[in-house]
Amino acid sequence: MENTEKNNLFNTLDIGSFFNVLKKRKKIVFLTTLICAVLTLFVSLFLISPKYSSSTNILVNRKNDVQQVNEQAQIQANVQMISTYKDIIKSPTILNTVSKNLENKGYKLNADEIKNDIDISTQPNSQVFTLTVKTKSPTLSADITNTVAEVFKDKVKKIMNVNNVSILSEAEPNTKPVSPKVMLNLLIGIVVGLLLGLIFAFVTDGLDKTVENEEFITDVLNLNDLGIISEIPATKVEELLASSHFKHRRKAKRRV
Repeated sequence: MENTEKNNLFNTLDIGSFFNVLKKRKKIVFLTTLICAVLTLFVSLFLISPKYSSSTNILVNRKNDVQQVNEQAQIQANVQMISTYKDIIKSPTILNTVSKNLENKGYKLNADEIKNDIDISTQPNSQVFTLTVKTKSPTLSADITNTVAEVFKDKVKKIMNVNNVSILSEAEPNTKPVSPKVMLNLLIGIVVGLLLGLIFAFVTDGLDKTVENEEFITDVLNLNDLGIISEIPATKVEELLASSHFKHRRKAKRRV
């Protein structure tokens, strides 16, 4: 019972100390949070170039094979074929042709640059996959997306000896940037600034050895409290000195 009461007392003291540090060092926490938030906002708005994305959906029409014995096997075959197509799209055979076609439109991009801008996503058990391109220009993103889709549809006929790819939609320029996400970055900056502020506050408080009350002497240093000397303001000291000097002069005159 006594141990439980002691633990509760210690927990209360720890929580009280925590809030006392926050109260005493609130300026550090506030300034650190503000600085991180402003820096994050500045970087997001002025240093990071916005990027725009365009997408198109491509359908893979896998015809039923006589050897397929059930629907699950058919679905698995479709998924495997889409995985193969994803690798084919990012292969030099496709992207080198895309680079040449884009050069005719006034763009100078090599296969590696195009590959870095491409992202392919799929949904489980779906015969449709999405081709997305993200660049610094809405028009360029749309042109790359459409060119890659067209070249892939044409080339896959010879590579796989199939004719089962259909482009469901043409990519359009999207003028709304997808990155950077300013509000998300700002929120991250605030959280990081708050954490750093708390760390700085407790480090500063731990390094501060200023004696602020008699409990520090008796409880922390285990010394005896002999008394308290109050601080006298400088103006008060000057008044006392002036008064003492005046009295001294009056006594001197009386003696004379």
